[in-house]
Amino acid sequence: MRRLLPAAVLLLLAGAAAAARVERGPYLENMAQDMVTVRFRADVSTPAWLSYGVVPDCERFLTSAAQLKEQKITLFGLTPDTTYCYRLYLPADQSTGVYKAFEGPFTTFKGEDKPEFSFLAFGDSGSGSQEQRDLAAQMDKFHPDFVLHMGDMVESGLDSDADAQYFKPYAGLLARAPFFLALGNHDYGKDLRTPDGRGFIKANYAPFHSVPLTGLPPHYYFFDEGNARFFVLDTNAFDGAKFAPALEPGSRQYKWLERYLAKSADKEWKFVVVHEPIYSTGAHGAAEAEVKALEPLLLKYKVDIVFQGHDHDYERTMPVKEGLPDEAEGIVYITLAGGGSTLYIQRRNEEWSEKFLPTYHFAFIEVKDQVFNMSVYNKDGEVIDSLEIQK
Repeated sequence: MRRLLPAAVLLLLAGAAAAARVERGPYLENMAQDMVTVRFRADVSTPAWLSYGVVPDCERFLTSAAQLKEQKITLFGLTPDTTYCYRLYLPADQSTGVYKAFEGPFTTFKGEDKPEFSFLAFGDSGSGSQEQRDLAAQMDKFHPDFVLHMGDMVESGLDSDADAQYFKPYAGLLARAPFFLALGNHDYGKDLRTPDGRGFIKANYAPFHSVPLTGLPPHYYFFDEGNARFFVLDTNAFDGAKFAPALEPGSRQYKWLERYLAKSADKEWKFVVVHEPIYSTGAHGAAEAEVKALEPLLLKYKVDIVFQGHDHDYERTMPVKEGLPDEAEGIVYITLAGGGSTLYIQRRNEEWSEKFLPTYHFAFIEVKDQVFNMSVYNKDGEVIDSLEIQK
């Protein structure tokens, strides 16, 4: 990274055609208070330049990237809670100049001294359906600090299908707000339960996504925003994924989770993100082994909310503990899995199930110090449920 001098290489040539073009993205991932990763794919292998600075000085700094098709540029040394603008430049055709391929803003994360943030949350979107596109259009009206996805980004799990089912529907959001993704069973591919699934994540997912280096990328990790910590887990072993990391007591992922939950006592809010649900009355329901493994740990360290996927519906539980409503010590479980895939019906009634809707949806959540507010929207932009928690 270096200071961008006046009259540097970034001269826009009027009328010049592009030798390379952006084929995917740009998209933001791995945001923190002082960094962000900007990723994009070009149609050919090409060098690239990214300028950025605090709005409106978009060319305060310049960083260059080697000649590649799949580009990953991580910006360090950023200022917390600050809006930057960034510009992506690619070589222009038949000249020694470049052209501006993209310009957009992003805002870095806040610290604990500013305990206010917002995010969108949804899951099980990988379908390419009209309903997915309708929801994406509604979500694009919001300006969250980040986006949380509960998994199943791509129905086949194949990178060749990712543009149509993930990158294009959310292009506007991806370019201005970082997405934090949980792996779903579909993201492991159709052979997730057989030896043929070996290497699928490594080939189709890991090369194209960046997550915080706080766990085992890309399977599990945590990140902080404001006065909250989010634990993103890989629960697919409970669904039979042969090459997903185990999450039984004593496993590496379990010990990691317990260690960092114990280190999170200073956080006002603790949120956990899973794909396979722990409490659900939908078509899949919960795996007994998952409940047995995770619920005692989440209760012990006073997790506030678990965000879930997998069952293609919206469901919100009462605070629940060991299968019974418990306002004093229970955890709220929220299934947000109506992102575009075929919907599921409710399979049974449970006392702890507060709200169940077999409808397409997403949630917009605001946390302001000790107040949590969630509004859930359908594909027409109508509020279908809301929740407020005050500590």
